[in-house]
Amino acid sequence: MTQTEVAVAPPEQAVSEQSQPKHRFPAFSGAEKRVISWLVPLALIHTLIYVFLVPPWQHYDEPGHFLYAAYIVRGGINAPDDVAIAREVADSMYRYNFWPPGVRPDLLSLRPPGIPTDQRHHPPLYYSVIAVLISPFRYVPVEYQLYLGRVFSAFLMVLTVIAVWRIGLTITPDEPQMALVLAALVAGTPAFVDLMSALNSDVLMNFAAVTAFLGCAILIRNGWCGSGMLLAVLGTGVAILTKRTAIPLLVPLLLTLVWSMYRHPIRWWVYLVGGGLSTGTLLMLSFTLDTDGLRTQPWLAALERDYLRMDIVAWLQSWLNWERAWPWYVRTVKIAHNHFWVRLAWGHIPVWYPVGDWLFAGLSIAAIIGLLRGTRQWPVVLPNWQQRWLWLCAIAVGLAWFTLLGRLHPLYEQEIPYIPRGRYLYWAIVPTIWLLEAGWQQLWPARWQPLTPYLLLAIITVFDMAALVTLATFYYLR
Repeated sequence: MTQTEVAVAPPEQAVSEQSQPKHRFPAFSGAEKRVISWLVPLALIHTLIYVFLVPPWQHYDEPGHFLYAAYIVRGGINAPDDVAIAREVADSMYRYNFWPPGVRPDLLSLRPPGIPTDQRHHPPLYYSVIAVLISPFRYVPVEYQLYLGRVFSAFLMVLTVIAVWRIGLTITPDEPQMALVLAALVAGTPAFVDLMSALNSDVLMNFAAVTAFLGCAILIRNGWCGSGMLLAVLGTGVAILTKRTAIPLLVPLLLTLVWSMYRHPIRWWVYLVGGGLSTGTLLMLSFTLDTDGLRTQPWLAALERDYLRMDIVAWLQSWLNWERAWPWYVRTVKIAHNHFWVRLAWGHIPVWYPVGDWLFAGLSIAAIIGLLRGTRQWPVVLPNWQQRWLWLCAIAVGLAWFTLLGRLHPLYEQEIPYIPRGRYLYWAIVPTIWLLEAGWQQLWPARWQPLTPYLLLAIITVFDMAALVTLATFYYLR
């Protein structure tokens, strides 16, 4: 969607960027309202199928996420364990075959039963929202409360799809059908929609991140404006207050703010000098070096204790141990990539294994090759603001993978690290899909390029249908 026929703005748009409306939210035209009238119900129905097809508690960390909200309902954010609700959840998990055959939770002990994945180390924003939602239904069976939270996730997924569509309209205003393709690709990515139909704080974070990218797209296209600023800052803030995974969003936000104020091309050495000075200043403000070695400043020490939950100095030093880290990097890239596309539920249900793994690995490699080809053409055929959007996508995806590998650190000797899954990359779902589509197009002859996004959409749709069949077979037909 970024080749010449698709991504180049008409002359009047490329020349008069400053004439765009800047201080109000972009209004929907009549044609866009008609698109919304069928896009919304289609996205909602599709997500609701996932909501009710997957049995209770069969999503990543779902029991722990639900209990966090349930504890808030029964005593507030800092409430201790409520044994009664924990027993009810454990009993429901047993009845819905969460544990292997022969494993039964202890429902008679004075202590809460052993429910995995306690989530109370996360910020309380998402769980407070869910607590408000389920509080009026606290006396109905916990499965109904869980499904209520899932339906709320489906609502956020619909808003996410609309935001993705709006990003496409903002960056490719002359090809509105490409915006629909982009929205459909995001809505049909099996593992993503599976997670976005769960009761999980990732849902709110991912929606907020897409909202932030919508704000960034408006700022990059139109320059400094109130609507773009509000969406970008509010989306980034909500995402970070939901999960620490969203911290890398600060980099695209800051870069977008610079670009929105300075609309002309910037030479490469300015980025290099600016990045070096910014990094040096941040290091000076964050660390101090004395006879005891490198130490964090008090403000950063409080942040790493209360929010990041990690030793930053040990984390930085661990990156130097390449000999030990490299094999884990290779394994993590393979696992995270597969989980990003074609792993469902708790990551233990593959779609068309191993064909799905091979196909999406091939698509990713093909997209990278296509992007490398496209970089020679885009500076000539694309206006400055579209080039900047592509660079923003590339930076966001690079940061997503860097921080994913960073979750392996610090690596300690004789210790097997936790391998992070692809869901930690979903805050960058829009840049990932955008680059996948752009790179995919560049591999084809120019006369075929307008049709190639639809081929990519057909592939994703086939795997989406296969995912639904896989879930139904795994849970109900075995």
